[in-house]
Amino acid sequence: MKNDFHVRTTLKNPAIFLIFLIAFSACKKESNWPENSVNSASVQNVVSGKSFGILNISTGILPPVTQKCFIANGDSSIAEFQVTATRLILLRRMDFAAPSLVQSSYISSVYNYKVYNDTGVMTYYIDKYIKPGSGADLFMQVFYNAVNENNSGTSARITLTHVTYVTMNDNVEHDLYLDSSIKTAPMCLVANKPGITFQNPPVSVLDNGYKEIIQVKLTGDSNWILNALPISVFAPKNYSGYIPACRLIVQNNSETIITKSDSLSVPAAGIGHTVIHFTNGFQHKAGHNQILKIYAPVNGTTANFVSSMNPYNSLIWTDGLNTKINGKLNNQYFKDDTGFSSFYYAE
Repeated sequence: MKNDFHVRTTLKNPAIFLIFLIAFSACKKESNWPENSVNSASVQNVVSGKSFGILNISTGILPPVTQKCFIANGDSSIAEFQVTATRLILLRRMDFAAPSLVQSSYISSVYNYKVYNDTGVMTYYIDKYIKPGSGADLFMQVFYNAVNENNSGTSARITLTHVTYVTMNDNVEHDLYLDSSIKTAPMCLVANKPGITFQNPPVSVLDNGYKEIIQVKLTGDSNWILNALPISVFAPKNYSGYIPACRLIVQNNSETIITKSDSLSVPAAGIGHTVIHFTNGFQHKAGHNQILKIYAPVNGTTANFVSSMNPYNSLIWTDGLNTKINGKLNNQYFKDDTGFSSFYYAE
């Protein structure tokens, strides 16, 4: 398109206010608008969104957008940027700032190739019309540089910093310089992610009478170490069984693992919490399914215990680059479903 605009204006200090109404929709074309116009209906869920004069700009959180989570080495994430307008505009250009952890990005509706983050800014020339009251959805796939010992456990996010658009009623081009409010959810880069799944135990009793109340399956394509495992045990009503104050016994392949577990006590129709600290760390071997069997004394004629991993801020593990991922990071970024373990006993 020819750059024959009569006046150029720069909006460096636009009035801004928080908005909560922007949305997903398929693009469509109508004959009474320019051929390369785009359209979007209104949405409700955003990470961040603001109004800048006639433009509303936001980042989305609904699928297929990637939620705030750990990103393992070699994986990518999906972000969404949405622009709506109250007047007919030509959306010309968008600049996205990114940290060095980000290698490149790809918006398939704009280009059929990646835009690399060579300078800390990734520029896209959109050149699409936006009709009054409608907008454009831009889904961006984000690719990351290889994780190493220096940056494992570090977070990264994309920030929209600059938009150029033309108001078609007066053919004026505007430069909109944004603050850091329009940004995606952060992703935490790690060498690999742990696979932790709670599952139902079989009937198993140790010589000292402790019963297997929980099984935990550890998986993953890479080596990693489990340092601390938080456990929450719930005893439903209508059962007399309880777990007296004790320290859990953990075994793998019939061998007892050295731990320094906090004391656990679960009253009838109550709940108890503990954290199993693995003294030497439990090493998960790449590509293997390893089972941790957890035993406790059970009193009463009938018992039912439902166990899960909780709270996440007590989970500690070490990735394949020997970076220890602490409870604070797990509380923010660990989003994998770990399931639950159900134990039932009756005399």
